[in-house]
Amino acid sequence: MAAPLDGVLNQAQRDSLEIIDFIFHIIVPDADEGEEVVFLDEVQLEAKQRAFFLDRLREIAEGTQYVFKQDAVNLKEKCEQLTGEADRFIELSRQVAADFAGRHQGRMSAGVFIVSVVKYLHSAHNWQQLVFLVKMDKQPTFTYSYEERDGRRVAVVTEVPNSLNENKNAVQKSALIDVSGQFAWDVLAFDRAKKPGLSDYYRGFLGVTERHQESVLTRAAHAGVRKWAKKVPLEKLPPGEDLNTFLGRSLNYLNDHDTFDTDDYLNAVVRDEDAERKAELIESLRDTLAEAGVAGQQFRPQPGSLRDRERKQVYKTLEGVTISFEGTQEAVGMKIDQLGEGRARIIIETNRLDPKG
Repeated sequence: MAAPLDGVLNQAQRDSLEIIDFIFHIIVPDADEGEEVVFLDEVQLEAKQRAFFLDRLREIAEGTQYVFKQDAVNLKEKCEQLTGEADRFIELSRQVAADFAGRHQGRMSAGVFIVSVVKYLHSAHNWQQLVFLVKMDKQPTFTYSYEERDGRRVAVVTEVPNSLNENKNAVQKSALIDVSGQFAWDVLAFDRAKKPGLSDYYRGFLGVTERHQESVLTRAAHAGVRKWAKKVPLEKLPPGEDLNTFLGRSLNYLNDHDTFDTDDYLNAVVRDEDAERKAELIESLRDTLAEAGVAGQQFRPQPGSLRDRERKQVYKTLEGVTISFEGTQEAVGMKIDQLGEGRARIIIETNRLDPKG
């Protein structure tokens, strides 16, 4: 068997996702104790509805990487059964939903708890299964129509109760679980109420611990930018961009942000007025970060964990002049003008210049 993969699902694997089993159970926060969950026997999905939920699953097929704790076997065992005992899917989904609801302290928000087994194409002719668990809040939705009244057109607005929509904020908690050993992680988890971490009850429900320390993820993100930037062909680079400009913005992001968010990070690192080229660069950098096991994770950056040489941007001229600094060119008062045919003019404006003997 091949070594487990560090990364999350790549785009091709996400696109190949297909629902095998699907159900949700209804969370009723105002119900009497012990009746907070209305257990369903079936959810009938038409083609458009199946596509709606599959799109939601694709969107959340990422998160911080966790591994199951050795002494917490409940959910792991249930997920193994969900993927291996299809005839017990409804029974097992009820047990999982009941455990989730029973661990919550205080009042839960109204919505649904989704349990789904999906398959995806891991590699050529190699289909594997995953388990999705999602707590999705109902969102207020309104419909409108109009009526003719005494020669006037009057709008009629009606609220739709118990509605689900495409708003990402509706997803409060999610977990993508791999019990096949294809990945180095067991669970990709997200908790909107506690991001970038997990609330105590949700962590207890999942029975997990972080796979990587935040310092490891910080260094992996910055190293991923370096690896990616070295491979970008010169003709694909935006004007004025190079390895050091990308690294400088990566360092700034890690210094300035309390929470690492993949999309925010990608947009901070990659700058380009050409929207099409920027989209291509962002997608290729996302793939590199996914391979490194960083994409999709949320964590508190630890820039102090970067070694001095990892923090430095370095330029060296043909004449033997070396320029070394941290951050972006703008931050250190530096400007590089490209003169063509490999020639460049470097301008540094400083408040003081000290000779170093």
